Amino acid sequence: MIGVLLALHGSRIDEWSDIAEKYKDLLTSYFDFVEYGFLEFNKPTLREATESLASKGVDKIVVVPLLFAAGMHFYRDIPKLIGIENNKIIFSNKQIEIRITKPIGVDKRIADILRERIEETL
Repeated sequence: MIGVLLALHGSRIDEWSDIAEKYKDLLTSYFDFVEYGFLEFNKPTLREATESLASKGVDKIVVVPLLFAAGMHFYRDIPKLIGIENNKIIFSNKQIEIRITKPIGVDKRIADILRERIEETL
């Protein structure tokens, strides 16, 4: 079974948790097991969210960083906070494969959303 873990930066502003919950809800129409976790400030942590998925019996977790570009959070912090070693974690004596998607990057669909936000503001 596949689990999806949304990885968000986090903030002292509560809106981050609301956004994470809404993205989780949207993705549950595509995937049975979706959780979210934060790099800092908010709960659950990335490790807590990973363990939540693992406790549901998934054997592979796809981590989706809600980041526009790769940086230290992508290359260093996300794997470290989850506890990834050789593309896997061990949870309750069970090996779980972990894969991390590319960051969002440049995408016309995002440009369309940005245009909409600009027009709404004007």
